[in-house]
Amino acid sequence: MSTERLLLYPLVLAILVGSLGPMNAQQPPETESPLNVEEVVKLCHAGLPEELIVAKIKKNGKAFDLNEDELLELKKEGVTDTIIKFLLDPSLPYVPPAPGKAGSPPRNYPADDSAYKVPSEPGLYYFLGDVPVAIEMKILLGQKIGGKKGSTIAYLIGSVSKQNPKQGLFYLRLPEAKSIEEVVLVALTKRAGRRELDLGHESKVEIKPEVVRPFETLEVGPHLFRITTTNLPLGEYLFFLIGSTEPAQGNFGRGYDFGIQ
Repeated sequence: MSTERLLLYPLVLAILVGSLGPMNAQQPPETESPLNVEEVVKLCHAGLPEELIVAKIKKNGKAFDLNEDELLELKKEGVTDTIIKFLLDPSLPYVPPAPGKAGSPPRNYPADDSAYKVPSEPGLYYFLGDVPVAIEMKILLGQKIGGKKGSTIAYLIGSVSKQNPKQGLFYLRLPEAKSIEEVVLVALTKRAGRRELDLGHESKVEIKPEVVRPFETLEVGPHLFRITTTNLPLGEYLFFLIGSTEPAQGNFGRGYDFGIQ
């Protein structure tokens, strides 16, 4: 081999290496693959904090068009209402959970075809078809009768409630500070254009056992309880919130009223 050809090899190699460098530098960086629903479910099962999962959904920026069956399946898989909300609309503002809540694994709730339709605001709801109807919280007025040894009568003005659900099925979403044990269903007494509840002596609220009505509860979402009442006769009723009385402020209890007519 001639000396000229030997000298050409390093020159050609240098040219090739120099030409490959710019080509590699011009290649676009690898992009992250779009997030899908299955990956979100895996992240939930892995116990990642809710705020991290929401951050990935918002970074992905894609709104998922989920049908009713898909929404129910996500609930069965333990995906929280907040995460589902951001899957449907990632542009929503996000409020981080309260301290101490982050890092807790998602809870699996029993399947319920209507739970995801219940608004996120605390309150009592029933359904007309597929539409949730809110029952307004009422403040009871009060009147003391019978002197010092008498009773305090809490009452709502009006002989009948405006809410008359046809089925004994309700959904109660409680504030985080409340528990379902603080809710009691009572029958109200109709008298003189109002509905009354005997609270016993002013110093201690004592609801008479004979006005208490049983109901069944099942937690079907975060602070969301499905309430089933059975065999309620015609009359006026109230889901009374224990511990809500403040007589000094003219408040003799709070609750959600309804009628069976």
